[in-house]
Amino acid sequence: MRPGRASSPTPRPAASGTPPPEAPELPTNKAFVLQLSRETGPRLEPFAGRLEHLATGRRLRFESIAAFQEAMTRLLGETRPRRGEDG
Repeated sequence: MRPGRASSPTPRPAASGTPPPEAPELPTNKAFVLQLSRETGPRLEPFAGRLEHLATGRRLRFESIAAFQEAMTRLLGETRPRRGEDG
């Protein structure tokens, strides 16, 4: 390093499974809208509604917490946009 010049640190590779430091904490490709049915109350019983993945526009309906988790997993794994599908 020459006098009067600051050097920028060299980025280090991220550890396995760790996102690089420049990755956003809340990435937009993991953004969802959760819409609960009118029957779902404060105790989340019944837990039913629709989940929309904002990056792809895909929407899936669910009727239980387990079905919600399955829908979330499925939508996170998909990459092709398909607007208007309610599943």
